[in-house]
Amino acid sequence: ASLGMTDMKTRQMTLRDAAAVAELAAELGYPSNAEQIKERISAIPSSDLLLVAVDADDVPIGFVQAHPWIGIETGLRVEIVGLVVSQRVRRSGTARQLVTEVEQWARKLGAPAVIVRSNTLRKESHTFYPAVGYSLKKTQAVYEKRLR
Repeated sequence: ASLGMTDMKTRQMTLRDAAAVAELAAELGYPSNAEQIKERISAIPSSDLLLVAVDADDVPIGFVQAHPWIGIETGLRVEIVGLVVSQRVRRSGTARQLVTEVEQWARKLGAPAVIVRSNTLRKESHTFYPAVGYSLKKTQAVYEKRLR
């Protein structure tokens, strides 16, 4: 289904969005159920930006999470830590609108930059971010140690 920009709005994510957000996260390879998503929404500090893009029926078709942080080396930055748009509405301007909202929020906070990290396997994101003005700063390895 094609989605016109006039049919899409953004708003704060709420607990009632949990099931739809779980479906969106699963599309990107992060399977979760609605209860897990509700717990995460509740645990995310209010200092984060948590938005959903919704269609004309107020059904979430994408979401973004951004987090402000202050690094000793860099000062204040805003990082996009999650951005997902439903496969059925990709290339509709939804991701671009969500990123624009993050940038406006970052400016209000006084952040001089927005950063985003993207898995090298996500080919679409490596064309999307440069198309909306982001430049590649570095590639890095990410290490993880499971604690349970």
